[in-house]
Amino acid sequence: MTDPSPRRIGLEWLQLRASNLVLLASAPFFIYLFATSTNYSRSLAFIVGVEEGAAEVFQTFLVLLLGLLSGLIPILLTRKSPSWLSYPREVSWFGLVLHLLLMSWLLTRWDLAPFWDSVIGDLLDARSNPFRDPKVNYPALTPEGQAWMQGWLEILRWPYLLGTTLLGAVALTKKLPERINRWIWRLLLIFQGGSLLFLILVARLSFATGLLLTLRAAIFAYVASAILGLVLAGMLSLQPNPNIYRRYGVIAGLLLGIGLIFSQMPQAQYVLIGTIEGRAAFIKDTPQRLADTLRYGEFDNGVEMQIRAARDVEQALKLYAEDKRISAAFIPESALPAKAPILWRTEFLADEYRTPSMVFGVFGFLLGLLTFGGWQHRMHPLAVFAEFYIDILRGIPMLVIILYVGLPLSGAVKQATDGFIDLPNMIRGVFAICLGYSAYMAEIFRAGIEAVPKGQVEAARTLGLDRWQTARLVILPQALRIVIPPLGNEFIAMLKDTALLSILSVRDSTQRMREFQASSFLPFAPFNTAAILYVVLTLAAASLLKWLERRTTPIPKK
Repeated sequence: MTDPSPRRIGLEWLQLRASNLVLLASAPFFIYLFATSTNYSRSLAFIVGVEEGAAEVFQTFLVLLLGLLSGLIPILLTRKSPSWLSYPREVSWFGLVLHLLLMSWLLTRWDLAPFWDSVIGDLLDARSNPFRDPKVNYPALTPEGQAWMQGWLEILRWPYLLGTTLLGAVALTKKLPERINRWIWRLLLIFQGGSLLFLILVARLSFATGLLLTLRAAIFAYVASAILGLVLAGMLSLQPNPNIYRRYGVIAGLLLGIGLIFSQMPQAQYVLIGTIEGRAAFIKDTPQRLADTLRYGEFDNGVEMQIRAARDVEQALKLYAEDKRISAAFIPESALPAKAPILWRTEFLADEYRTPSMVFGVFGFLLGLLTFGGWQHRMHPLAVFAEFYIDILRGIPMLVIILYVGLPLSGAVKQATDGFIDLPNMIRGVFAICLGYSAYMAEIFRAGIEAVPKGQVEAARTLGLDRWQTARLVILPQALRIVIPPLGNEFIAMLKDTALLSILSVRDSTQRMREFQASSFLPFAPFNTAAILYVVLTLAAASLLKWLERRTTPIPKK
């Protein structure tokens, strides 16, 4: 019988498909193109995000990355290593020695000023922090800031080196009780792992700001959408019990009742006084919908009026009395001056009552609908919600989701919280991609869960495992192994869709490509460079996922 899998070329850990071999063979041409063409080399530098001091920052980053990895990963894997990642025990000791040598070399011999400029300078506010240099348009520390960082480095470097090395050696020997060893691993995970995650996922690195922004957006969105997709898949598998509809119906009724109580609160009474020839003074915190009513003349016998914002009632009346351009004022009826002509009288529910009334009412109505739908089809109400979410989100284009979440929804959240929650554009875009792709992720996880034989679930229940233990120990390990290939495809698709974040002015590789093309007027070089960059990224991701798939596929017994 012939092997149906495609023929691969190369070592076991670096097997190449024929299509990849063609791309690899053409790599020298692209290297020659970027090395000899000024237009292409400039395009690549700008799109990747190479900034001043990039070479020094890259060297520091490389040594720091190797030092942290060598000191953390082998020690953690000694405690609990998956079956597909086995290695000799001596590698852990080699990693610990390498960590000590690299970090000692870096912290005692290197000039870290460019690294502080790029990483620490980006975290400081240029307008208020005295350690941030306001004279340049890129992150940089003042001489006082550099001296402050160097002082902390002098204090912390030797305790850090000796502490991490000693803890790592103790953890590798395993001579102490298990409880103490567990705490040592947690400390190493917090200090070394936290530093590693900050360096890879958060720190601003001036040798590849645009490229790292693209990769980080894809990674954050992928992790968040996978978690949300897994939650939705779990909701789809919920089974109803006889009391679930009564319980959810009561909750829906309570929510509707609370919304009704808020809607019956006393209403505010306002009047529009004056004439319609000029502008209308409008108090700042009055609901926006009333400002629109005045602006478009949608009141009794009204005409379109221009609005002049006022800080409070006193300022609105002062503008009405003294400013000749202001002919009207929209004020509470309780502050109505004597003999003032009334153009329009209205009453409305204040936002402090209207917003909770609408929120409780909408959630109560939605929960009631889900309960009724579940009762009709003998499904759990949360399973009906998961189906509704998946059907809706899969039907909306990703660009529309990004625009909706990034502009009106984020603006509404900012307004509702009085500016307390004002998310950066990067987080808005990641949240939007997470919402969109979680619908696809949920279907993938559902397929993987349903592929696990029912007999294994029944056997787990027979052994006394509860529902959570059955899911964690029996279903999810097998389901995740099954869905690795489609999850890999979703990551590649998500990596490309991060280009849509440029619509929110996120300065990823695509936005940088547009900026460079607009400033240089080059017709092809920026677009070709961005396309090649994305191809390289997706091929690297596909190769990594293929390697992971091969390592996690169980070898059939002969």
